Amino acid sequence: MPIKGVTGVIRLPRQGKIRLGIKKEGDNGIYYPCPTDYFVCPEEVVKVCGEKPQELRIMFPTEDQSQWASQYLRCYSTARGLVCRGDGETALARIDTRTGELASAESTKTEMKEVTCNPATCACYQQAQCRRVMNLQFLLPDCPGLGVYQLDTSSFFSIVNVNSGLELIHGACGRLSMIPLSLKLVEQEVHPEGKQKKVRVLSLAAPYSLVEIQRYAQIPPGQVLLLPPPDNDAPDDLFPNEILSDAEAVKHRSMINKGLLELWEQVKSRVWRLDIRDFQIANWFRRNHKLDIRLSDFDLVEPPVQLTREVLDHFRKTLEHHADHI
Repeated sequence: MPIKGVTGVIRLPRQGKIRLGIKKEGDNGIYYPCPTDYFVCPEEVVKVCGEKPQELRIMFPTEDQSQWASQYLRCYSTARGLVCRGDGETALARIDTRTGELASAESTKTEMKEVTCNPATCACYQQAQCRRVMNLQFLLPDCPGLGVYQLDTSSFFSIVNVNSGLELIHGACGRLSMIPLSLKLVEQEVHPEGKQKKVRVLSLAAPYSLVEIQRYAQIPPGQVLLLPPPDNDAPDDLFPNEILSDAEAVKHRSMINKGLLELWEQVKSRVWRLDIRDFQIANWFRRNHKLDIRLSDFDLVEPPVQLTREVLDHFRKTLEHHADHI
């Protein structure tokens, strides 16, 4: 018999990231993101698609666009990763309960809170700490392994192009999942602030005739899979560390040693593998260490500042005990 909430929940692993630029060192010794006219791919993709591919053959694994084409205004900090996510009207932000401001490296108690989201008046948006970001996740059917690759873009024109392509393909096929598509980097003329300029943007299309693509649409897509949520790392080709870093964040990062990060990764892996719920995490940390820790904290690249090695190790042992008695 199926177990509700367990049976049928399938997660595709994330194979890696594909980027739209590389980092170059400037005259001042600071590294800046530099866009490329090709997709910057992991080694296993390069072996199949070439060193500098301008086109990728992709598939989307489900019909739920919110799973693989997440689009939000996202604000990042070096110390805490994603601290605010909004849609231009409302946002969910991690707030320092003492100051009422966005949580920083020194914040000891925080809460997730719904706030007003207005890019025109938001200081973080004006300083490029917050940007519109599309997290596009897809399968590469020609590459080894079964999992999704993630590509992040903050380009208005790329996001519009991808959304427009999806709308057209869905209209022609009646679905989006498991249809062979072509993701390209193309040159497009734009007019920011009234000035003519050519930029490289994403373009999504079906590399077949209308008759051929509709034949593909008749093939059953198979079982619908649940994708992993987009990671909350700041895309390093969109958000340089020089923008996000402040004195407190740099100090915080220097204090986190390799051993603590390894322990953090072990604990995060067990939390997601064992499908630990938010209320279980909140109750355990409140009861054992009087800390306000939630499931969303385990999306962070680094542990919250209040999680010491001793606390994490205690929680890891509890998870191991839980796994032994499932």
